[in-house]
Amino acid sequence: MQSFLNHDVAPDDIFTREDLSPAQQMFGSIAEDFMRTEVLPREAEIYSKDWGVTRELLLKAGDLDLLRVDIPEEYGGLGLEKVSSAFLGEKIGIMPSFAGSLGAHTTIGTLPLVYFGTPQQKEKYLPRLASGELVAAFCLTEPGSGSDALAARTRATLDGDHYVLNGQKMWITNGGFADLFTIFAKVDGEKFTAFLVERTMGVVSGREEPKLGLDGSSTTALILENVRVPAENVLGTIGEGHKVAFNVLNIGRLKLGTRNMGSAKNALNRATEYAKQRHQFGRAIASFGMIRQKLAEMAVRCYVGDAMAYRTLGDADRAIEASSDVLRAIESYAVECSINKVWTSESLAYVVDEAVQVYGGYGYSKEYPAERAFRDARITRLYEGTNEINRLIIPTRLRRVARASGAPTGLLAREKQLVLAMLDAVDDPEQQEILGHLADMAIEVYAIESATLRVQKRGASLQKDAVAVYTEDALARFAHSARQAAAALHLDVDLPARLPFDSVAARRRIADAVIGAGKYPL
Repeated sequence: MQSFLNHDVAPDDIFTREDLSPAQQMFGSIAEDFMRTEVLPREAEIYSKDWGVTRELLLKAGDLDLLRVDIPEEYGGLGLEKVSSAFLGEKIGIMPSFAGSLGAHTTIGTLPLVYFGTPQQKEKYLPRLASGELVAAFCLTEPGSGSDALAARTRATLDGDHYVLNGQKMWITNGGFADLFTIFAKVDGEKFTAFLVERTMGVVSGREEPKLGLDGSSTTALILENVRVPAENVLGTIGEGHKVAFNVLNIGRLKLGTRNMGSAKNALNRATEYAKQRHQFGRAIASFGMIRQKLAEMAVRCYVGDAMAYRTLGDADRAIEASSDVLRAIESYAVECSINKVWTSESLAYVVDEAVQVYGGYGYSKEYPAERAFRDARITRLYEGTNEINRLIIPTRLRRVARASGAPTGLLAREKQLVLAMLDAVDDPEQQEILGHLADMAIEVYAIESATLRVQKRGASLQKDAVAVYTEDALARFAHSARQAAAALHLDVDLPARLPFDSVAARRRIADAVIGAGKYPL
């Protein structure tokens, strides 16, 4: 198993957004047209929590094959690659509430069955999930177990040919109207196991949670009181529910990056439109340097995020194609999935925050779109594993794979070698602060390398500006984390020197392109 820290990659080795096929682009256009013509016109009903409308729109999405992407053809799906699935996620990201409902159904709701179901279970449920007749939900979190999922207290007790489930689940997306739940419980209080549970078996939804954002998605608790589940509805192997949960969450992280970038681009586009229309001191605020710098940096983040997400997706698709074990193939990119989850969620947070600032006082008003985007984005740093948990996953897994490979060469070789040396120096998993710095160093290496490879493969002068701007700032952040970690580990570090770079002029050129296009131009 290779690590990006010691595996030299050429530009032609990676997949980029520019490599999307005409068929993939057409499918994305269908999804975008659906969102703009069917979903956005009904956003007031969705935000009022009219789940009948959400279900109606999910059925329409099924008619357009938007729910079938990850389901095998023999069960009514399309069986497409992860790139296509994630590109679809980018397009539905323009309305995060509905994207949350659809994504929870197609990814964490449906994929446990796709990867761990028996042929009989798949035959029974997948065709109806593919059409939208059934809506799915994933039920892992409990009041007392969030990141520590294996501390779940929901119990399953065998009674004849049924298991009886008792307990409570929290923060369940689609919880108010889903029909089929993947519920995790401990058989006899010990063996962590996944079950396929129909609502009609006795699942009761709690109230709709009053949330900071995603007002138009259903989030409830689930109450399980003597819920009788047929024994044949055990999903996977008794006592191995952790394999179901963690593999599916890993796939969720794999696909989350493009959805985050779709939301970021939408926020940038709206902020650009407003900046061109809003006049102060006799001129459009888009002409002021401070605003132009914000728009340019927002565009830079979107370009780099796309480079990272599509690189990982392409790598995962190639690994899947070459392997008979899909889950093992995806797991081999678990570090990159966590890196994408952290980086894109935090860059989305940056973009929507700067969008509020571009709007000024109006950005704080519910009558303008910036405040909702700001609220909706906050959840992305919490779900699919908090960013803190993912920052621990990154160095922990990197240590396992990096030690089995050779020394780094090529692009960013010195930075990679520094990360590897520091990983070797950490001998206590409780040193979380240091691990966090090492994670940030690895994240920046992956981001710089992905963006550089993308622009080397297919990029013009504007894209080169974007990568140069990002690299300048990212290496400064890398150096800060390296110094912090080195001091804590009592190590001497030799950080590479860099020539001065005029990032102000580069940002001005990027801002000209953003304002001229009136939207994300890269």
